[in-house]
Amino acid sequence: MGFNAATQIDGRLRNHDWRRTIAEGVELAKGQIRSDVTMDETHVMWALLCEAAEVSKIAYSGPPRTGMPSKSALPEAPDDVTQWQRISAYLRGEVEELPEIEARAPRPSAEQVTRSEIILEVWHRFCINRFGERSKMKKAVYLKACGMPDRKVRTVTGMTKQRIHSAKKEAMQDMWEIIRKY
Repeated sequence: MGFNAATQIDGRLRNHDWRRTIAEGVELAKGQIRSDVTMDETHVMWALLCEAAEVSKIAYSGPPRTGMPSKSALPEAPDDVTQWQRISAYLRGEVEELPEIEARAPRPSAEQVTRSEIILEVWHRFCINRFGERSKMKKAVYLKACGMPDRKVRTVTGMTKQRIHSAKKEAMQDMWEIIRKY
């Protein structure tokens, strides 16, 4: 008997704590919607998809570019000093003040990574699939979830603002229907 990947994914969806995920989605959605809007399931799903896109961007860095020259580790100019060099100068007493540390996005927790994996699994497997895997609609909704401005999404996909909005609503309904099953 062979092990089917679809069975494994269904098992992950079935065993996932959806109540906790939905509760977290409600909290995330509260921070995203305007005060005059009544929250519904599409807002919760949108908040979860946006979080999943953000977490995946932080947790899984892309592969390094190949075939392109990489930047040297040495400074290109006297003013191009690294953060480590600034801190080393402070520790040696060459500088009076501790330099400000450049802020990075915090690493996501294991729970956030697991939640984003499961949400992206639902997204890739079930949402807007009736229009094809490489659908412009699916691309537009995901680019919007990644934080791309509407104007740029319209330029990239060639879709109107109303069509992008309706595709987003439709995709979130698809996600909600799948999650309700489990």
